[in-house]
Amino acid sequence: MKGMFGDRRARRERAARGAKKGAVARLAERMPQALTGSADEMERRWKAAFGSGDFREQTEAIRRRNATYWLICIGLSLLLLAAFAVQLAGGGAPIASVERPPYPSDPLRVSAAVEAEYGDASVRRKVELTVRPKAPDEAEKRARIEETARRLPQLILGENENLSAVGSDLNLIAFDGETGVSIAWTSENPALIGDDGTLNRVAGREGDRLTLKARLSLEDISKEAEIEAVLGGAAASERDLADDVAGILAETLAAVNASEEGDALTLPRADAHGVRYRWGDGAADAHIPELLALAVFGLFLYRSRYSSIDKRIKAARRSMIKDFPEFIDKLLLMLNAGLVVSEAISRIAADYELRRGAGKPRRLYEELAAIRQRVENTNASLSVELNSMAARSGVREMMRFAAVVSDNIDKGSALAEKLKAEGELVWKLRRKDTEEAGRLAETKMILPMTLTLLTLILITMAPAVLDM
Repeated sequence: MKGMFGDRRARRERAARGAKKGAVARLAERMPQALTGSADEMERRWKAAFGSGDFREQTEAIRRRNATYWLICIGLSLLLLAAFAVQLAGGGAPIASVERPPYPSDPLRVSAAVEAEYGDASVRRKVELTVRPKAPDEAEKRARIEETARRLPQLILGENENLSAVGSDLNLIAFDGETGVSIAWTSENPALIGDDGTLNRVAGREGDRLTLKARLSLEDISKEAEIEAVLGGAAASERDLADDVAGILAETLAAVNASEEGDALTLPRADAHGVRYRWGDGAADAHIPELLALAVFGLFLYRSRYSSIDKRIKAARRSMIKDFPEFIDKLLLMLNAGLVVSEAISRIAADYELRRGAGKPRRLYEELAAIRQRVENTNASLSVELNSMAARSGVREMMRFAAVVSDNIDKGSALAEKLKAEGELVWKLRRKDTEEAGRLAETKMILPMTLTLLTLILITMAPAVLDM
């Protein structure tokens, strides 16, 4: 009966602990340990660094934290993948029209995705649409033509510096994208400079002059302009159907970008050639950087699943190295006072236990206190315990100290002289480490000091620059 009641009580306690666990704790238990960290591996690392003990609570806390990070990473990845799949299937959110900007603002640039189909051929492009303001009235048309005529000598230069020394082809544009003015060119001497701006360097000589006539028109308004200039391939190959569709798409895009009719730009669904179009907002690739960032974050989580344990181990090792010179001095004082080494270590540990709550735990003295309890309660060997502590710590100075104490206990050699020499050495090493840490801190301060100096320079020079 007693055993049966005991089993019931144990089951009730387990059920109560399970009820207290949160969703993250239950998720950590079910999530593969390859992601959150192996409990056996964590236990091995704890014991390798801190000896025997119950580390289940620390292990569960680390696995819960890792599970939380993985839950966030996986949730964001699923959301982005869903959005990416939806946009990839439809080329982004479908769009049928784009509102024109008010006149006289600049043309609006809109990124879009278009898919053109003809038979079994399909061409997909990411394009940029030019949505121009609503068509101007007659006065605005004349103003645009005049503006284009004024800028025309600069627009046609191509790679030339000016029209007084033309040495390469001119860029005789047929359309001014800023004003919407169409331009028809006529060359006075096509053999020298063709109507398309091609320069024949053999037919011309330096100093030759010719006149280019331009007819500028914007709907029903036109104007003639003359510009004077001074001189200073193979047959098309066969293309497959996809290339033909791509060429038709380029023509369609030029017509769409040149359109100024209506209050909104209507995108065509098909053309006279039978090519069908599907337009989208071009956002299918928008989440690729985020997905890559999440993949990198997931890799970081996987590689750092044991990082908190490793950090605690490193912190414990640094704490032991820091406290070791002080411990050697205390031990020397007690040995010189006539105490044997076991009694001296026991008193140092007991003194720390009395003052344990006054400050932060110190790893070296915690280990010594644990050794004292095991030696007194289980009659364990002080030499074995010190060697085990030194091996777990990985600190060379601790290993030498344990060897010296073992030699004193087993062989009765003079310990005080050896510890005095060891104390001088560890203090010298501590001073060296402190100096290196200071130099490293100075190096780390260079970047923030440089950034601060640059900021001060910018703040000082900004008013003078703005006044200029």
